[in-house]
Amino acid sequence: MEAASTSLEPAPLLGLRAFIDGTRPLDAAAWMATVIAAELVEDAGEILRSARHGVAERTDLRALESSLKPHIEKARKRRAALWHLDTRRQLIRFSYTKADGALPFDDGDLHAIFLHAFRLEGIGLALDLGKRPRPLLSVGLPLPALVGGLAECMDAVLKREPAEALPHLLERLNRRLPQGLCVHTWTALPAYATPLGDLAMRAWWRWEVPAEIRERVAGGLRNFQGAESWLWDRDGAKTEAPLDLRTIVLEARLEAAVLTFATRLGALHALNPLKVLGALFELEAAELQGLVRTGVDLKPDPRLGQAERFEPKLKNMFEDAVLLGGGSNITLVDEDDDEPLRLG
Repeated sequence: MEAASTSLEPAPLLGLRAFIDGTRPLDAAAWMATVIAAELVEDAGEILRSARHGVAERTDLRALESSLKPHIEKARKRRAALWHLDTRRQLIRFSYTKADGALPFDDGDLHAIFLHAFRLEGIGLALDLGKRPRPLLSVGLPLPALVGGLAECMDAVLKREPAEALPHLLERLNRRLPQGLCVHTWTALPAYATPLGDLAMRAWWRWEVPAEIRERVAGGLRNFQGAESWLWDRDGAKTEAPLDLRTIVLEARLEAAVLTFATRLGALHALNPLKVLGALFELEAAELQGLVRTGVDLKPDPRLGQAERFEPKLKNMFEDAVLLGGGSNITLVDEDDDEPLRLG
């Protein structure tokens, strides 16, 4: 990915990477001032943390890490205090295709690839508020290795909205990505938008059935459709009750050589589609090549029509922050019971 074009990562971070690699010296005092002014202290800290083995062996890196730590802590506290007042952040939901050379990638691989592509293209991701802050990039719905997708999605929180035209941005990003990955939509959403996984109701799938197992699949599908229930004991799990695939696998049809079907999604139904097909037709994973998720049905996001619930909250948070900063003994309590459900 580095070979696609010159890295557009901010110059202070490129300088730090070159210093760690031993390819360029670093004027620590000047570099520190630049990093602080550019609000890249936490990003620099993450680079040093990732190079921990090298830091342990080099006194110059240890000295740089030590001098950076108080600035990192200060930046982290400031960011946490002003989190709900930061109007520069932008939530983006982008969709992409996963095919061909990208089929071997699983969720972890895709997350790492997109993180790397964003960094190389200079698209700054905001950090979360965890003890060890991480970039806010989340995979929307699980998709295992060797399964393709025509409209996969991720949510990214950018430090600020890119100034350039969207077609140019997508062109740069797609030029950077490995063969088989292509971003095709990029939608800005309010920061309070519901996570994608909480809106998904069902996924649609398409599988071109190999000729040598077509009759077997056709017979298995007839048996499945004729049964009142189809209990599946996942991997012989003793701690979970068997699942009834008749309530999860929907609208299955075999036309010519193509099997199309839907699977119900939700907190209890984030199932590996390869394992589901294996359970239906008694097939091994090697026989299930060519499965593609063609789309996902989403319910309307209730939060997008309730902006008034969130805007006053920001105003109240600002007023509370002013009171707390003035020495008040008021304690903030989060009483928001609208926490989203998570896919299992």
